[in-house]
Amino acid sequence: MKIVIPDTCPCCDSKLEMVNDQLFCRNESCPAQLYKRVEHFTKTLGIKGFGPKTIDKLGLDSIAEIYYLEFDDVSAALGSERMAEKLLSEIELSRKSSLDKVLAAFSIPLIGQTLSGRLCQVVDTIDDITPEKCKEAGFGDKATANLISWLQTEFHEVREFLPFDFRASGKAAISADNGKSICITGKLVTFKTKSEATTALQEAGYKVVESVTKSTDMLVDEGDKGSAKRKKADELGIPIITNLNDFLKENK
Repeated sequence: MKIVIPDTCPCCDSKLEMVNDQLFCRNESCPAQLYKRVEHFTKTLGIKGFGPKTIDKLGLDSIAEIYYLEFDDVSAALGSERMAEKLLSEIELSRKSSLDKVLAAFSIPLIGQTLSGRLCQVVDTIDDITPEKCKEAGFGDKATANLISWLQTEFHEVREFLPFDFRASGKAAISADNGKSICITGKLVTFKTKSEATTALQEAGYKVVESVTKSTDMLVDEGDKGSAKRKKADELGIPIITNLNDFLKENK
């Protein structure tokens, strides 16, 4: 029986490329590749409960989406509030992941846990990474080129949507912890991005969480668009912050 070599990707119909007797789909938007990236990311960071079925049910096709999941949506997708709470709790824990783990989780070609670990011995933050630092860490030319290219393109586009401090293990910034947790919902008015607002709150000693639960102390909602988080906060009697900038000034 004659074996017919396919010309196109079975998932996205893009033209396949033959490299060393292996076929590759170069379409970065290929659903199968996006799915595998999310799967690899959650597995590498050890986010429990993120198996293939969960990824399918949540309909995730990018890593950044993981950190913007709403409790009601997760609960509906998984059919269980308890499972939703556990999953969101695991996601919250992953925010503290160090740079070596985060880099290894992004599916950058040739950049696995060994190389990322070596790199984090010679840099303090992701902004310290240069071709010279890669060479110092023992990277080859291809691995260096792949990492630098990723930093200048894909990472540059999504950095503001990611919750990590991108610091090497044991070198994370230390801030006061006042024991209060705050959730953010809707479009912000006093800050350009959620990432900036999160940083400001963390520097002020607050813990920023993704879901509204009984243990949440406050909710930031500057737009008041009737989000699921706002409704949940109202039901639980959780205070609403309508101007985050003023709140931070008043609570210095």
